[in-house]
Amino acid sequence: MPLLYEDVESCGFHGLAVLLQYAIDDGEVILFEPWRNPVKKTLELIEQWVQYPIIGFNLAFDWFHINKLYTTFVQYLKNGGKGEDTPYHNVEAMAVAEEQARFLNICVKPSSALDIMLYARKGPYQSLMSRDDIRVKRVPNIMADRLQSELENRVSLDGIYFKRRKDQFAPQWNVYDSTDKNGNIDPEFKDIVLKFKPEAGLKALAEYVLKAKDILRMGDVEVDPKFRPVELGHAPFARAVGRPGRWNGAWPEVIDQHILHWAFNREARRYASNDVVYVRGLHKHPNFAGATIGDDDSILATMVGSVRWRGFAVNIERIAKQRISAVERTTQAPTAPTAVNRWLGEVMDADEAMIFKSEGTADKVLLKIGGTILEDDCDCKGNDKGCSKCGGSGSIESFVDYWETENGDPHPAAERARAVRKARKAQKERELYDKLIEARRFHASFIVIGTLSDRMSGTDGLNPQGIISSKYVRSCFTLADRPKEQLDGGDFASFEVCISAAVYDDKGFENDIKSGKKIHALFGEAIFPDQTYESIMASKGTRSGRDFYTDGKRGVFGLNYGGNADTLVNRLGISKDVAEEAFVRFEKRYPGVKRARQRIIDMFCSMRQPGGIGTQVEWHEPAEKIESLLGFPRYFTLENQICKALYALAQNPPKEWREVKTKVVRRDRTQTASGACQSALYGAAFGLQGQCMRAAANHVIQSTGAGITKAVQREIWELQPIGIHEFVVAPLNIHDEIMVACDPKISDTLTQVVSKKVEEFRPIVPLIAIDWNSNLESWASK
Repeated sequence: MPLLYEDVESCGFHGLAVLLQYAIDDGEVILFEPWRNPVKKTLELIEQWVQYPIIGFNLAFDWFHINKLYTTFVQYLKNGGKGEDTPYHNVEAMAVAEEQARFLNICVKPSSALDIMLYARKGPYQSLMSRDDIRVKRVPNIMADRLQSELENRVSLDGIYFKRRKDQFAPQWNVYDSTDKNGNIDPEFKDIVLKFKPEAGLKALAEYVLKAKDILRMGDVEVDPKFRPVELGHAPFARAVGRPGRWNGAWPEVIDQHILHWAFNREARRYASNDVVYVRGLHKHPNFAGATIGDDDSILATMVGSVRWRGFAVNIERIAKQRISAVERTTQAPTAPTAVNRWLGEVMDADEAMIFKSEGTADKVLLKIGGTILEDDCDCKGNDKGCSKCGGSGSIESFVDYWETENGDPHPAAERARAVRKARKAQKERELYDKLIEARRFHASFIVIGTLSDRMSGTDGLNPQGIISSKYVRSCFTLADRPKEQLDGGDFASFEVCISAAVYDDKGFENDIKSGKKIHALFGEAIFPDQTYESIMASKGTRSGRDFYTDGKRGVFGLNYGGNADTLVNRLGISKDVAEEAFVRFEKRYPGVKRARQRIIDMFCSMRQPGGIGTQVEWHEPAEKIESLLGFPRYFTLENQICKALYALAQNPPKEWREVKTKVVRRDRTQTASGACQSALYGAAFGLQGQCMRAAANHVIQSTGAGITKAVQREIWELQPIGIHEFVVAPLNIHDEIMVACDPKISDTLTQVVSKKVEEFRPIVPLIAIDWNSNLESWASK
């Protein structure tokens, strides 16, 4: 079947499209101007597009605009416009239609799709995704420039990893001030840092893969910045910003400049045409030979765009009431940095208050003082108003790792730090309500592969993944437009625990989970051998005494994500001996856990010391990648390359370094400056290795969960007819939850589709289950 290669240029990020570029197979690139053609011609073109498999770059963006353009033009006709009308002469009428078009319930769905951007993220160019800096810490001043120069020569990475830097000719490795754990600058040492600024856009790949020359970038051809529209990602329509006669900079005020620019600027049109040429070139390139039209991620990208524009229903009346409460809660404690500093300082001595001078009042600092606020579901499910643990709220709140006084009581500053965090949380809640009130709808926007573990991430100003999980907040999200729709949905039961059981492949562990036992309490038994399973479960949510269950829960997160004894020490405040014994006990009870952890170590522990700490370090080539249980790869090629270079330099530094006789004290140890430099290199290399091992352990579990959730979501989307139709299903995926606004007539079929698809994964994840419900009142009702 012929393929359609496409791209879209829009007025701003969220305004209406102003140019549609496409080509059929190897045919000429056509630039279509929807604002200078009759309305009916644009509608006919889009109706033709959906008959083809669509190949593009960042289809979630393009398909949002295709759905928006089509429905806006249809609404314009419904409002009395004519098919022969030219939109260029009817801008304000189009802006009015735009807001109304969200409620048309029309979906534009192509026959199939391939997103070149997403395929690149799955394999050949995954390393171009965002990643942390590489930092060689506490290098003696006298060695800093020497080490920077040596690293620059030895670890020279392709320029694509730094393409977004302002200065393309600046060194890749740079010297920065070194700070201690309190944020104070240490004048004796420097850090040598590799800061990545990769560019993974279409133009960068065209240059890197296709070796394209004289590439035009948006900055070369864009409309004059003074004509950028004022816009809101969470409310992507002009009337959220202004109104006819007073648009306040929204797209109707500037779109004529964009229309004329893309119509008559020769370089801009060459840029637009090249987009299609580059997409087609990448699709045909051998490095993209494995790209499959119709893969889950590409199909979901078009779904995300369609559903984002449609939006989901919210209860504005309820939101307005809860906003009043959120505003009131923001007044319970100061939130501005200076005021927080002053308020907490009232109950702190001078030495304690130094933490604000060195680290400020960021959330991580308040965490140190007030501890982590943990919320867990209470066994009463909120049905017992007299419950001693939750007071009938259904949620248990507890605190760990907070400051204490000398006699072991909670420090007065701890309670105030918690109050500040709660007030700031209320601020975020109020901001969420404000955005929903502006949009009067929930326009959920996602990046389909938003992390290296394949999970979706939220974007465009309102992160769906970050919405508070409290039932009172989620009850505002009715999601379905009744009475035509109903809300069905659910979440995977103990998802990560079930996947963990599959990864560990330990029958004893699996049988304990099947019996209904909680993995958090089981791990709690390993940490606290003087406690029984029953006593640990009874401690859950206790306000007096230690919450052994919560400590076990925190330990499990460390276990699943590649942590070691040090992780438990940091998370739980227990001694290293106790932490090590806990792992031994747990692995003895479940030998499959030990095998799974050892597999990761064997794959990614490149530097080993057979003789123990302080002895000779040996290099063992690490694995290039690890795959989820579904086969999604996480590559470590770049990390391995850097790690090996750091190790090699630490093992064999330049001879002239030994001539530096200066002595320094680094981490309570006197060394020569060159020796301290070697220690810093080893520290950076071992730190990077540890990150890889933790990421690998994390990937096997989280990527498996992401893949399963996407596959179920894709199966649900198959119920939506191809072409131009009313929405039958509008899925929303948040972590391990899937909610679907659906036509009531297909609810039973939807339930069967979900059940069947989940069952297909049972050979891989034997304990998998999803709690699915129909005709829910809101997101909180699942």
